[in-house]
Amino acid sequence: MKNLEKTFSMFRFQSMMERGALLPITDSCKQNIQVHRRENSMANGGHGVVVNGVGGGAPGSGTLSREERRRRRRATQKYRTAHATRERVRVEAFNLAFAELRKLLPTLPPDKKLSKIEILRLAICYIAYLNHVLEA
Repeated sequence: MKNLEKTFSMFRFQSMMERGALLPITDSCKQNIQVHRRENSMANGGHGVVVNGVGGGAPGSGTLSREERRRRRRATQKYRTAHATRERVRVEAFNLAFAELRKLLPTLPPDKKLSKIEILRLAICYIAYLNHVLEA
């Protein structure tokens, strides 16, 4: 069975190579990847990637000034705060939806605390039961 899986895997790999989905990694490809990583890092507020002892700061600038580092740190903190706020709102909406769904499900006792997975499973069973009642 292992040989069959290995053969299938090799066949898929060869097929992808023939279609151009996979290209052999050459030295020029590696350099391109490193350049893109450095550019992406700079675009995301990082300090670049050092490759073979070269790079690290903004192109042609050497090191970042103290003011530039402060500005970037403040921007990062604002981004994190905004992201945390959006996530908190999303989780609150998610929890409210589960609470509303929980109110619609019959359980004994009625105020029994259920986990989210229990609520989902109970909802599935209840919907299936109601569907069965409608069909009968």
